[in-house]
Amino acid sequence: MQKNNNRWLSRYWFELTIFVIGSACMLSAFFADNYRGNTLIPELAGQFGDFVGGFIGTFFALITTILLFSTLKNQRESSAIQNFETKYFEMIKMHRDNVAELEVQGITGRKIFVTLIREFREILKITKQVSSKYNPLSQKQLIHVSYYCLLFGTGPNSTRMLQEALHNFDESFIKELIKELDNPFTKTKVQKQRNFTYVPFEGHQSRLGHYYRHLYQSVSYVDQQTIRIDKYEYAKTIRAQLTTHEQALLLLNSFSPIGNNWWSNKYILTYSLVKNIPKNFFDLHAEIDITPDFPENYFEWEAAAKKID
Repeated sequence: MQKNNNRWLSRYWFELTIFVIGSACMLSAFFADNYRGNTLIPELAGQFGDFVGGFIGTFFALITTILLFSTLKNQRESSAIQNFETKYFEMIKMHRDNVAELEVQGITGRKIFVTLIREFREILKITKQVSSKYNPLSQKQLIHVSYYCLLFGTGPNSTRMLQEALHNFDESFIKELIKELDNPFTKTKVQKQRNFTYVPFEGHQSRLGHYYRHLYQSVSYVDQQTIRIDKYEYAKTIRAQLTTHEQALLLLNSFSPIGNNWWSNKYILTYSLVKNIPKNFFDLHAEIDITPDFPENYFEWEAAAKKID
C-alpha cells in the first residue's frame, strides 16, 4: 500500500502542488480582519454571499484547470508510450527476422547457436592446449581469445583481423594458435567429430556482428527511456526471445572487449539477460565458472533449488 501511495504522489505531485497552493491562497482571505470574530454584520451578508459564490467559482475553476492539465499530461504520456511500443515491437520483429536469416551450410535460425557453442568449445580446447606452452592464462582470458577466434576465424583476411584483435597477447602464442586453427587436418578432424556441416574455425563475424549490434540497440532503447514504463518487463520480453544457447553465447560475447558494454552499462545484471542459463551449462573447471560474476539468486536455477529445499 505504501509503495502504491508513493507512486501516486510521484505521478501527480505537480497537480497536488497546484491544488494546495491555490487552496491556501483562496482560504487566506478568511484570515482578514473583516472575517474574524463570532458575528457578521447583516448588511454585509449579501456581499459575503457574493464573495462565497465567487470564491467557490474560483475554487472550481482551479479544480478544472488541474484536471485539464492532468488530462493533457496523461494524453502526452500515453502518446509517448504508444510511440515507444510501436518502435519497440518493430525491433522485436527485426530481431526475430535476424535470427531466422542466420544460416551456415544448411543450419538455420536458432539451431545455429547450438552449433556455435559446440565450435566455441572445440576452439577453447585448442586454445588451452597451445597456451599451456606459454604464460598461463586465466579463465576469462581463455574465453576472450577463444571467442575472438570463433568470431573472426582464420583465413586470408580473417587472420589479419584476429591478430590485430589479440595484439595484447603473446605474439608467438597467437601465431601458433592461428596456425593450429588453420591446419586442414585439425579442421577436418573437428568437423568429423562434431558432425559439422561446414568447415570450422573460419569465423562468423558477418553473422554475429549484425545480430549483437541490433540486440544491444534493442536493450539500450528500453534502458534509455525517460517515460514512465517498467523497463525490466520490456527487457524481459527481449530476453524471452533468446534460447539457452543464445544467452550462453551472449555471455561469452560480453566477456570479451567487443561486448564489454553489456557489463559497463549494467544491462546483463539490471535486466537479467542471461538468467536462464542452466546450472553447470559451462564446465566449472574445463571452461569457466560464471557464478562469481553474478549476485546471489540471479539465475533461474537458484530459485528452483530454493523451492526444492
